[in-house]
Amino acid sequence: MPTTRHRQHLHDGWTLRYHRAAAGAPALAPVTATVPGCVHTDLLAHGLIPDPFVDDHEQAVAWVADCDWAYACRFDVDASVLDHEHVELAFDGLDTLATITLNGVAVATTANMHRRYRFDVTGLVQPVGNELEIVFRSATEEADRLAATEGDWPSSSFGRRFNYLRKMACSWGWDWGPWLTTAGVWRPVAIEGWSGARLGDLRTATSIDDDELGRLSVSVDVAVSDSATGAIPADRRVEVVVTDPAGAPVGRGGAPLTPAADGTVTVEVDAGRVERWWPRTHGAQPLYGITVTLTDAAGAVTDERSLRVGFRTVELDTTPDATGAVFTFVVNRRPIFVRGVNWIPDDVFPSRITDDDYAQRLQQAADAGVDLIRVWGGGIYEDDRFYDRCDELGLLVWQDFLFACAAYPEHLLADEVAAEAADNVSRLAHHASLAIWNGNNENLWGHVDWGWEAVLQGRSWGAGFYHELLPRICGELDPTRPYWPGSPYSGSDTVAPNADAHGCVHVWDVWNQLDLDRYRDHTPRFVAEFGWQAPPSWVTMADHVSTEHFRRDSAAMRNHQKAADGDLKLDRGIVARFGELADLDRFWYAAQVVQARAIRTGIEHFRSLRPYCMGTVWWQLNDCWPVASWAVVDGAGRPKPAWYALRAAYRSRLLTVQPRGDRLALVAVNDGSEPWHLDARVRRITFDGTELAAEGVTVTVEPGATELTLLDETVAAAGDPRHEVLVARDADGADAWWWYAPDRDLQLPTPALVVTQREVTGGVELDIASPVVVRELTIHPERVHPDARVDRQLVDLEPGVVERVTVTGVGIEAVSRLLVPPVCWSVATLLS
Repeated sequence: MPTTRHRQHLHDGWTLRYHRAAAGAPALAPVTATVPGCVHTDLLAHGLIPDPFVDDHEQAVAWVADCDWAYACRFDVDASVLDHEHVELAFDGLDTLATITLNGVAVATTANMHRRYRFDVTGLVQPVGNELEIVFRSATEEADRLAATEGDWPSSSFGRRFNYLRKMACSWGWDWGPWLTTAGVWRPVAIEGWSGARLGDLRTATSIDDDELGRLSVSVDVAVSDSATGAIPADRRVEVVVTDPAGAPVGRGGAPLTPAADGTVTVEVDAGRVERWWPRTHGAQPLYGITVTLTDAAGAVTDERSLRVGFRTVELDTTPDATGAVFTFVVNRRPIFVRGVNWIPDDVFPSRITDDDYAQRLQQAADAGVDLIRVWGGGIYEDDRFYDRCDELGLLVWQDFLFACAAYPEHLLADEVAAEAADNVSRLAHHASLAIWNGNNENLWGHVDWGWEAVLQGRSWGAGFYHELLPRICGELDPTRPYWPGSPYSGSDTVAPNADAHGCVHVWDVWNQLDLDRYRDHTPRFVAEFGWQAPPSWVTMADHVSTEHFRRDSAAMRNHQKAADGDLKLDRGIVARFGELADLDRFWYAAQVVQARAIRTGIEHFRSLRPYCMGTVWWQLNDCWPVASWAVVDGAGRPKPAWYALRAAYRSRLLTVQPRGDRLALVAVNDGSEPWHLDARVRRITFDGTELAAEGVTVTVEPGATELTLLDETVAAAGDPRHEVLVARDADGADAWWWYAPDRDLQLPTPALVVTQREVTGGVELDIASPVVVRELTIHPERVHPDARVDRQLVDLEPGVVERVTVTGVGIEAVSRLLVPPVCWSVATLLS
């Protein structure tokens, strides 16, 4: 009998067919299927449904969600698997209401997309000709049935009733996502054989003392049995070896399996002097290897797992103070101002997110100065590749448990939620990047302020999960990492959940009702969500909306705007600055500019409040399809102008002009590790560059500090707001601008750009100057070539200052096209 565990993937030879066709569904013959995958992607691959991302085809494929589907495959089993004492089917993800049958025998049913499953099939499998079938019942039909029989648990659903099942909420439709409710084997599936014992989950806890000595605790789940007695095998041991980032061993330890272990063995290892893991904005990310082996009586390895950890401490400071209660992440005893973004699934069909997708999207976050990614509670617990990449890049992860914008019937879901939470905490706890577990998204707020209490009439709605079940599981399985009940949450049941002075808040009144300048009305301690919409890249939308429908009032275009009154809110921000814009090209540029300004206005204001405010998490980084949304990277992976604004606002050394009462102030924020000796000149100039007044500002800004200088009124107060602008510029090139009037009132002269161009590797380099002030010069090179990119957008030009812009993916012959509309815009050309 073999002693080493063997795993055989079952990813080949699958077919897909109806198990029950919904009313109005077309006739379909069985087709080949891809595993991992889902029904929609299989039907799409065979041309049986139109691309739901194109025009309004999303509605034409709605019937898919209401059918029951059957996946089946026929497979042989390797002898290395079959010869073991135990043979198990292992599913990393089943979406969602699955019935599994092997060789005509019902093995199990499942009801949770967010769990892993293992089922013993010893004695059911045979060497050749095994038949595995998985039937997926319609989640939409089941949710509607539960709502009808159990009663109404309210939600902010933008599709159907997602809150009755444990399934990715945003696949039911959201205010940025399509209604494409999936089913299928969405993560890997395998058949495994093992004898005597096998390794399960590994949970690690690292500590580091003042002498930089590291210690590691590894809790190892071990499945054990003897085929005859069920007893723990004698002389089995768990061994742990720790290696430094270069691969050299730095510590080892071990422990035997004993009856007292109850399936879990804990091994303590001293790792000697170690290097600390830091968020990318504060230091390096050394990762230490851990190899865990299970050995038998002869010392032979029967199972092995490897992973990586970082030595760091992370705490959440929520100390009450005279104003309310702080909300500060403390990493390695250093309070940090979080520069974050919210993350949604990168594709509405998560099974087709590739390694490159994760790598590109997270690199885009890192390149924008981001140091925290919040995994939002309406999506998924992400793939291991996501967290591995965050470990490597130094991106802290705020992980929501998967509850969003709804009341949840606890009596229906409690067992599944407990199993799901334990599963994912165990899977993810070793990641250095994982900084906090958060109970839910907006549910505590919704219960208090959105009228849910009247509907629920005393029934449970999720509070037991957020305040009891989830913190208990985190405390048992991951005790060194902070847990917070919800976002937003004030930290107290006696204070409103979304109170600025307490805990973390979501600021949505600005987008929904007000204007972007009103971010300055808020003085929060930590902003976990705030955002402003814009359309995606023109090319991204043009690839998914037919030419004949490419206008704002078409049904196809409206289908790519999911927010309630989204276009009206876009227009509110545009008209206040630019007036009515009937031309679509002009609208596109204006909408993207306003989003970018919202980012800089909000983030720069909140950062100027440091240390009172200690974090911003923009909604959102990415999109799951081509859509007008709050994302800074669109559904095709193209950065919007807002991405460049985010990068500017998240610079470690930020220079910004801010109103303070009836005065203007120059604020310098230093989130770097060294003192900033600021030597800035502040000038009020006319649009032809004439200097009207000036003053110097010289200060030293210590690391983690903010310095505010009230500007002399003779410099800061405009004589003619329509013709003047305030510019602050330091010796190292950092600049800040303050405009005195709405754009449509500014008398901006038409730009006369002076451009020097040269070919560089992969593209062209442009040195751009202007004899007059130019506001927000923006080049969209993808309109010349879909793969072209630019390194800067929204460039303000001051007369006498040359700004360099590099465009890759085009040649020197394209320069003339790069510098005229609709590829290139500025505020003056928009309004001309």
